[in-house]
Amino acid sequence: MSAGTSSLCSTLLFFSIFMFVSAGQKNITAESGQDVTLTCQAPNNNNIVVKWSRADLEPKYVLSYWNGHFDPANQHPSFKNRVDLRDRQMKDGDVSLILKNVNTADTGTYECRVKIAETNSWKYITINLSVSPVIKSIPVKSGQNITLPCRAPNNNTGVMWSRADLKTENVFLYQDGHFVPDNQHPSFKNRVDLQDRQMKDGDVSLILKNVNTADTGTYKCRILMEETRSWKSISSIHLHVDPPDQKTVLAVPGQDVPLTCQAPDNKPVTGVKWSREDIRDKNVFLYHKERFDTTNQHPFFKNRVDLKDRQMKNGDVSLILKNVIDACNGKYECHVFIEKTHSWKSIRTIRLGVVPPGKLGKIIGGVVGLVVAIAVAGCGYLMCKKDKTQETPNPE
Repeated sequence: MSAGTSSLCSTLLFFSIFMFVSAGQKNITAESGQDVTLTCQAPNNNNIVVKWSRADLEPKYVLSYWNGHFDPANQHPSFKNRVDLRDRQMKDGDVSLILKNVNTADTGTYECRVKIAETNSWKYITINLSVSPVIKSIPVKSGQNITLPCRAPNNNTGVMWSRADLKTENVFLYQDGHFVPDNQHPSFKNRVDLQDRQMKDGDVSLILKNVNTADTGTYKCRILMEETRSWKSISSIHLHVDPPDQKTVLAVPGQDVPLTCQAPDNKPVTGVKWSREDIRDKNVFLYHKERFDTTNQHPFFKNRVDLKDRQMKNGDVSLILKNVIDACNGKYECHVFIEKTHSWKSIRTIRLGVVPPGKLGKIIGGVVGLVVAIAVAGCGYLMCKKDKTQETPNPE
């Protein structure tokens, strides 16, 4: 080979390697749950080793591939069964990485390093991956137990669940193998736990028991990054708790109307609160700590309401609303005080409609008439069907 040819080959080799190195730092954005391809192109397919890594992890390797085999020895556990080369044959120098089912913990700077056979040297490029959380929405009814799912890298030493409207207090904190109750909001006391305290396979899902409307909100799942000793948000979930089944009560002006409400398991309660949707800042009725509290009672209900049974035997916390008038119309909510959590729990909603006697009769008559009409129509349909069946000739 002439000196000129040799010089030209060296220049081309240098240029191709230079192009690989100087490709620059790429930025890729993705949403949680997606599969992402981190592209990396080597000069040719004579690459004996490919290593994908992330410097902030320990061990740092995302994928290591050499001599036609994967090397799982130093792979970070959070990438187990989640990564692969786009082309294991690495045709035309394609050493791109496929990262499956990404989450916010996958955010970071990835380095693709390739050992070039011709020069026996390492060349690399870097890619910034940013994974944004997808806010899931979970609807649930009052009284149910709900699981808020969250998955993190295997090597985390702590998990914290929080809700923005609780300010400095958390929903649940588990760190270094122990539950930390110091700054937990009292409404979640004895109501939350991890689905798996061993956090196997990175499962840091939260179980929230006996939910009520006050639990509605956006919950964030954070994990403690051991390398930086800082908390990293990896999941957001919006929980919407529907109120208990609603009942409608109709009455005429001047009546005393019972709004029935029964505490869970028919157990005695230490507090009961009745409220109305359109006057949330004031109470309709409040009994707590063995006394009636009129401090925040709406003046309209003064001397107009009382408990059906002041002893609240067998958990009966029904309210008597006396001498009702049009202004009594509205949606009433019954709450009981839960000693274990030191919080109020909504257990029933009742819509009261106060209508003139004549109109009430028409409403009841209309409902009865509709039921009768449906019954008659049903009977007519069945009789007609029977007649047609009898008229149909037997094919035999």
